[in-house]
Amino acid sequence: MRRYFPTLALALAACGPGVYTRAEVVYAEPAQYVYVEPVDQVVVVTRDVLVRRGYEVYRVEDDGPTRVIWARRGNEEVVRVFATREGERVQIRGIRETRDRGRHKGWVRQGRAEEVVGDIDVRLRARAH
Repeated sequence: MRRYFPTLALALAACGPGVYTRAEVVYAEPAQYVYVEPVDQVVVVTRDVLVRRGYEVYRVEDDGPTRVIWARRGNEEVVRVFATREGERVQIRGIRETRDRGRHKGWVRQGRAEEVVGDIDVRLRARAH
């Protein structure tokens, strides 16, 4: 029984406070928009849209072919935008999470970040014309 304890402890720790929705869950969803733009340009536009909407961009990370842009508004709301390269195309997905002050005291998914991703779409389409 003892040798199973570390495995159980790790599994329980993954469900603890501060846990965000796993990226694999977001990647499994269909892309909200697809563009023929360099991923760097998509990141620049995304950062600008987030700042204009009152978010603080605090991390941009590479996750394989994906750039994940992390932004927060205060201590209660986090938005992540996933820009995934597929050949010459870039797929966009967004997720919004808020702090759960209830029993779990972690983060709760509030759905897609429709308003942010919609603004990114408007800006990228305006650049194309």
